[in-house]
Amino acid sequence: MKKFILMFATLCLITLSANAQTKKGTVLLGAGSEFSGDAWTAWSLTPKIGYFIQDGLAIGAEIHFDTDDEYFPAFNGYTTLNEFDEPVTTGAHSDYTLTDNVRKFGVFARYYAARNLFMEVSMSSMTSQDESWETVTAWSPIDGLNETEMVVQERTSSSNVSFGMGYTLVWREHFAVEPYVHLDLIVDGERVSPGNGMMQSAETTDLSGSEFIAGINFSLFF
Repeated sequence: MKKFILMFATLCLITLSANAQTKKGTVLLGAGSEFSGDAWTAWSLTPKIGYFIQDGLAIGAEIHFDTDDEYFPAFNGYTTLNEFDEPVTTGAHSDYTLTDNVRKFGVFARYYAARNLFMEVSMSSMTSQDESWETVTAWSPIDGLNETEMVVQERTSSSNVSFGMGYTLVWREHFAVEPYVHLDLIVDGERVSPGNGMMQSAETTDLSGSEFIAGINFSLFF
């Protein structure tokens, strides 16, 4: 009986705390992570900030920048002897840098339909750039087809609209963990890649579509 009373009191405390933190004038500061389709060890947090313009209704913005540049110094290559005992150098390259970045900006509105249950809609724009060192084939009127090693770039851009719901679990008055699920609609998106190793044959892929995504927000209310 005591255990049941304790559990009931804890549940009431969580419910009342969540209700108290959604009052007009409260600031929501958090970070969300989507784990659908990603490894649990490869989360990327997206910071967000919101403001409750009235009881149970908040509006805000979210922004995410993730950049990873990797520098490779010049290398003279490996020298070996061919079947005629002549020196042959392979793997030589000049210095280069590979860039992998993601930029995302969006706005959202959250409405608490119940004390802990909220509905959320958001609009966002995302761009990414992923570079790699590859052997590509280029054609010129003078030299014809030639293979060369160089940095090639894949670019992705999209505009998204999301509709979802989540549940706020408050801990120690101001901190909350919020599991959620939402339907993500890519209303305008494309991926541009080099395509078949040819400089002149870039491929554009339409990314428009939809998918259900689950995730967790970690939020502070103050």
